[in-house]
Formats: sequence, structure tokens, C-alpha cells
Amino acid sequence: MRTIEASIMILLLISTPLVASVSALTNFSFGGKSGDWIEYGLQLAFGSSGEEWERTEFLSVAGTMVTVRVTVYTATWIETNETRTVDLASQDDFSMRLFRIRVYFIPGGLGINDSVYLGDEFGTENIVGETTGSYAGVNRRVIYVNFSTPQGSNYIFYWDKQTGVLTEGGMFVAGGALNAVFVTGTNMWGSADYSLLLWIIIIIAVVLGVLTSRKNILKKLHRKRDA
Repeated sequence: MRTIEASIMILLLISTPLVASVSALTNFSFGGKSGDWIEYGLQLAFGSSGEEWERTEFLSVAGTMVTVRVTVYTATWIETNETRTVDLASQDDFSMRLFRIRVYFIPGGLGINDSVYLGDEFGTENIVGETTGSYAGVNRRVIYVNFSTPQGSNYIFYWDKQTGVLTEGGMFVAGGALNAVFVTGTNMWGSADYSLLLWIIIIIAVVLGVLTSRKNILKKLHRKRDA
């Protein structure tokens, strides 16, 4: 039994750096994948939500390079429909309906005190908190920034911690939201990659099987020797 426990501990110690390395990689790249999409409702003035929507489709995701198609539309017409590529390792940026594109998605896996570039309008801010919220019907772990501009406007933005995609945010004046976005639908939730954990479980199961078989064989040999 002690041999089995020791083997499990060794495997866990070996696998820990692998998990850490995977986590570290997410700090430099977007956590979504090609084919993902997310849609937002836009609030352009107090109480104006539900009149315009903004849909972001991730056409290509390769490390820090992300190509998106952004469509802004109302119930009757499409306002904009454009495709751009952004390098998250640079200061690539372009304007969208309410905020710059760098507000809408950031590297995945960031945590409190990590810095994040939010485009030409806001520059670099630090993540100040982490919490859980319900978005598109699913509870997600989110990180957020909260800052004020010299003009006296207060902004708060939340991103899904795993992927880095914006979940909600905007400008708040006199206790109300102005120029705000909120998720109305997405296909991104529930797409976590558990392959590494699965391999760890498989390895542990194989080792346990080998050790158990060896123990049984030794018992049989001992019985034959005693006989």
C-alpha cells in the first residue's frame, strides 16, 4: 500500500509542472478557439437596452493572433460588418460600436494584479477582483477592472477568466449604466479542455493496475514457495 501511495505522489509531483505550464500559456493568448462566437446587447443611453446588438465571431485563433468578424445590427438593419486581426502581444486596436476591440477580449487565465491592455482609449489597467456571475444562463468565474477617467466617469469591465472574453461592462454615471454591454448569447461556455487531467487519471490508473498485478504475482509466488 505504501508503494502505491508513493507512486501516486510521484505522479502528482510530475504532473504539477505540466498543469502550471498550461496555465502559464493562457496568460499570453486568448482562451477561445476558432468557431466561437459571443453576442452582446448594447445600452447606448439610460434604459435603451434591447435596441442594438453586437456579435463577435472568432474566425481564427492562433496563440496571440486572433481574427474576428464583428457585426453590429438592430431588428431591421445591419450597421457594420467587418473582419480584423488583432495581436494580443502588441498594441493592435480598432474601434467598435461602443468601445475599442481590446476591451472585448483579453488573454485568458489572468488573475488579480495582472495588467491588461484595453486599447488606445483606456491604456493599461490592473485586474482588481475576481468573482462568479451568471452569463447566458451559466455561472462563470470572472475577473474585472474598475477605474475612473480624469473626466469623472467610472468604468467597470468583467471578463470570463478561462477564455478572456468580455461578459459585461461599461460606463457608470450617477448610479446608472451608460454605454454598456452585456452578454445575450454564446457558444463558448462549457468548452473547457480536460485532456490533461484525463491523461493524469489514465496514467495513475495504469500504474495502480501494474502495481496491483505485481503484488498479486508476488503473493502467488510466495504461496508456491511456502507450499
